[in-house]
Amino acid sequence: MGYVRVGSAFVALLVGIGASGVAAAQSGDTAGEDGPKVQQIRAVERGGFVQMDVGLTYLVNKIDDRSYGLGMVVGFFGGYDVLPILNIGVGVTAIAAGVQVDDNTPPPVGDLLFVIPTLRVQFAVLTTERNFVWIRGDVGFGLGLPGQIDGADYGGNGLAGGIAVGFERFTKLRHFSIGGIVGANVVTKPAVGIGISVIPMVKYTF
Repeated sequence: MGYVRVGSAFVALLVGIGASGVAAAQSGDTAGEDGPKVQQIRAVERGGFVQMDVGLTYLVNKIDDRSYGLGMVVGFFGGYDVLPILNIGVGVTAIAAGVQVDDNTPPPVGDLLFVIPTLRVQFAVLTTERNFVWIRGDVGFGLGLPGQIDGADYGGNGLAGGIAVGFERFTKLRHFSIGGIVGANVVTKPAVGIGISVIPMVKYTF
């Protein structure tokens, strides 16, 4: 009877060892299938972004019989890539224009600053892995400052917008892209003014 008990215990030990081996093998297979995987690194990032525009604009027509000529344009925007070829953004564009004074310039005389809260939509018409050609549309509300000079109305508030073609290249830093925009800005107050702009840009995508 003692031999029987010893034999039974030995068989039970072998069965236990075998079951443990099968369980370990199954666990190893599962880890191989569902274990940690290397995250794929994309050539460019997509998602939320911030963008800075700094360039020049030339007001091609007179505003209230005053010529303003060459000015500076600055924009700061935050946005989101809805699709790889479509993004939307909101921000502020500022246009500073110095008045050109001559004998025909009516008083009052002063420079103009337009501060324009803006909604922006961009659609890519040509793309490669890192290069994008965009068509951009802006619509906003322009605040023309100063509103008055020496008690006389000067600036004014009204609709503003723009349309442009832009080129963007994503650098090998992935999150950063650089480019440039060529287009037209339009303000409606104190009168209709049209500016042709050339604007370098830099963007960071989170």
